[in-house]
Amino acid sequence: MKNLIGFRCSHGSASRRERLYRPQGGGYTAAFSLVEVVIALGIITVGVTAVLGLFPAALQTGHSAQDETRAAHIAQSIFGSLVAGASSRFNAAPIVFSSPSPAPTPLSINLTVSSSPTRPTVCVDNDGNLAPASPTDPACPNYAYAIYIFTNNSVPGFTDPASANEVTVRVAWPANAPAANQTFRDYVRIISKY
Repeated sequence: MKNLIGFRCSHGSASRRERLYRPQGGGYTAAFSLVEVVIALGIITVGVTAVLGLFPAALQTGHSAQDETRAAHIAQSIFGSLVAGASSRFNAAPIVFSSPSPAPTPLSINLTVSSSPTRPTVCVDNDGNLAPASPTDPACPNYAYAIYIFTNNSVPGFTDPASANEVTVRVAWPANAPAANQTFRDYVRIISKY
């Protein structure tokens, strides 16, 4: 009987529920309640959602940076072609095309006059291949970039309009979008005959 009394006293004032669910060793084990687990999962979900929300913005930024870099390379390629041909043929500086195959006749830009085209002069694909623009189509279908080449023969500091020209290469993208929906960058360079 003494053992039975001692056993009863060891539980003291514990409720019946505590006595039924108490582990064999008599102590409590550390564990999380269901409420704590749900709150932790909610916090993790909010964090993961925030991180996943950054991906579209990062992709858009990367795509924009790629377009800006490509536009500068395209303009530099066109300027290089014009400068290379300007010393020998200033009134018909050639732009050599790399596509379609076989490459078409080079486009000639007259650097002795001023011009302001309303249609693209050259179309460029995503690989940087230049192709002539259609004289009837206001856009460059199936191309990524539309190139407009503006010339201005009244260059400050030059007295002879036939010896220098201020050339503006406008690179616009996407090529097949209306002008109001395009992003464009203008690159300006003075090209001299000498």
